[in-house]
Amino acid sequence: MASMNLNAAAGLAGMLKDGHRHIEGVDDALLRNIEACQQLSDMVVSSMGPLGRNKLVVNHLGKIIVTSDCATMLKELEVEHPAAKMVQMASTTQDQECGDATNL
Repeated sequence: MASMNLNAAAGLAGMLKDGHRHIEGVDDALLRNIEACQQLSDMVVSSMGPLGRNKLVVNHLGKIIVTSDCATMLKELEVEHPAAKMVQMASTTQDQECGDATNL
């Protein structure tokens, strides 16, 4: 392990990148999960319902997509948070099972 320049005395902080956030306890993790899912909800809430607006989505390849379908918007996002990723996967599965206009 000496070849990795790991400071064993630093413990967990020595193994993680600079700027990391370590969350301890179930309550803190639960709050972070809720916040991540609320951020996804805030992105798509204005496209829902009969007065929903279209969104302009630019993916990582530069492709421009104009849509009001929440599943399409979530599919184009690069989600890293585990709880938000589960919401994204559920949206994709619902879109595959039910088809078009799953956000109405």
